[in-house]
Amino acid sequence: MKRMEDLIVPTITPFDENGEIDSERIKSHYDFLIRAGVKNFYILGTTGEVFLMDKKERQRVAELIVEYVGNRGNIFIQVGSISTKEACELAQHAERIGVAGIGAITPFYFKVSQSEMEQYYVAIAESVRDDFPVYLYNLPSCTTNDLLPETVSKLAKVKNIVGIKNSMADILRLSQLVDETPDDFDVIIGADPIIMPAMLYGAKGSVSGNANVFPEIFIEFFQAFKENNYEKAHQKQIAIRHIAMVLKDGANLAYFKQALTYRGFKPTFTRKPLLGLNQEEKDKLKDEIQEIIENYL
Repeated sequence: MKRMEDLIVPTITPFDENGEIDSERIKSHYDFLIRAGVKNFYILGTTGEVFLMDKKERQRVAELIVEYVGNRGNIFIQVGSISTKEACELAQHAERIGVAGIGAITPFYFKVSQSEMEQYYVAIAESVRDDFPVYLYNLPSCTTNDLLPETVSKLAKVKNIVGIKNSMADILRLSQLVDETPDDFDVIIGADPIIMPAMLYGAKGSVSGNANVFPEIFIEFFQAFKENNYEKAHQKQIAIRHIAMVLKDGANLAYFKQALTYRGFKPTFTRKPLLGLNQEEKDKLKDEIQEIIENYL
């Protein structure tokens, strides 16, 4: 059973100017990340603009990435949906195409109870084989539904629910999740500005959207951390915090895509209603990206 660990990049989904999935840009982006040393990928999540795609598009992108990456990396697919039925269907598709595991965002838009979320995750876990890794995914700032530690503790007893990606910049919540789940349950942080304190407390890894643009710096952080070189890791955490500030930490996905053009990639676009940056924003970002390159790479 493969598990999420160290750096996990939640990859962008490149679209062309007409909003169509850009397969060639997807491939070139994966080549860039793999050359930088990235081994673990979390696809079709928030950073991947997943909820601007229909079910067939999600499946097509998943199949493309799995085939292209092959044995060069571990692919975890975000299968969550507003509907339990669709989430289970996407989970089964992910299992069929041979990914390492899946994650699932909580239900969203409608206010759901802890009991309803618990049943949702149990249904997803039961829809696949019992040795296929399933990760919970909590992002209450977007979903409005917060998966609480006591519910996570219950779900951690399900055989193939092996961890949680918690995207809250809250070290107290992180500590609760670590303390109230078994040692072999993977707590993964999804907030770049607090990677180092999260790892020191017991997180197993970080799902880091900003690493789409600067994977090298994140790789260096994890190398230093694993070598117990905490002074160097601290310096990389400072760089990561700066990068997160410049790239708006994923709050506006156009920043990731525009920043990649300043790293040598052909332009790629967000899907409407998300729009690109205006010229003033582009100019400012170009200067900031150059500063990061000069100071940290």
